[in-house]
Amino acid sequence: MAKLKFEMWKCQKKRGYMSRFTDGRGISTDSWWDSPQLSIDHVGPEYLKQPHRHPNTRNDRHINFIKDRYKVEMARLKASEVEA
Repeated sequence: MAKLKFEMWKCQKKRGYMSRFTDGRGISTDSWWDSPQLSIDHVGPEYLKQPHRHPNTRNDRHINFIKDRYKVEMARLKASEVEA
């Protein structure tokens, strides 16, 4: 199994954040989050698979990975905003 990757950063062109999910095949998708919550645990798989999110999300492993990493990335981003 190839390594999954998920990263987030503050969007420079408009408010909000960007995320990038790279699946085990090396396919990456980017998504813009206008005013994201600290967690997306409440969303179902159909939400993450939408064309404007991460349509390369194909299974429960991907979904759980994104949800876990999303929380970590949002905590990191919010903490860096407080420090700035």
